[in-house]
Amino acid sequence: MKKRGESGFTLMEVLVALAVFGLLMGGLTQGMRFGFAAWQSQGRALEARADVDTVDRTLRALIANASPGSLSGEPPRFVGTSRALTFTTLLPGEPDGGATREADVTLTVDKARQLLLLWRPLYRNPVGPPPPPRQTLLLTGVDHLELAYWQNVTGPSARWQAGWNDEALPKLVRIRIVSTRAGDRRIPDIIGAPMRDRWRQ
Repeated sequence: MKKRGESGFTLMEVLVALAVFGLLMGGLTQGMRFGFAAWQSQGRALEARADVDTVDRTLRALIANASPGSLSGEPPRFVGTSRALTFTTLLPGEPDGGATREADVTLTVDKARQLLLLWRPLYRNPVGPPPPPRQTLLLTGVDHLELAYWQNVTGPSARWQAGWNDEALPKLVRIRIVSTRAGDRRIPDIIGAPMRDRWRQ
């Protein structure tokens, strides 16, 4: 005959143990879900940051190499509004065919909320009409651009202006990329300075 102290677990003790075990498993599952979500969020943030860094370097280089015009006195082709910018610049890499490194480029946002770089290489001996511009996708999820241009004057009258159509290049170009997602952290402004000297063409 078994003693009373040697009997097994009662039904109540088993139910309490199962309840505690369920709570522990629920907490562990929630913790794993939170950790996985944080890991995914960090991965997306790092990927987005890498994309923005690439766009920053690309646009700064293109603006730095903006054509200042020809030695014969032809003014530069540099026309900017608050939402788009068109200018002639040097492309990186080696040109193909009869093209030069110079190209006409346009920075704009299309209806699909994509930041696009449209570019058309310039040819030494063009024959026929120019080819359609090629398209490079820079960023997605862009609502619009806010562009500004620093005047070629010094002193207290110098300021940013919303458009540019002058016979000289602006001192600076500021590119503000506004995201379509309201909760996104604001992308830092990209500020480029035309550095190319017409005497080195």
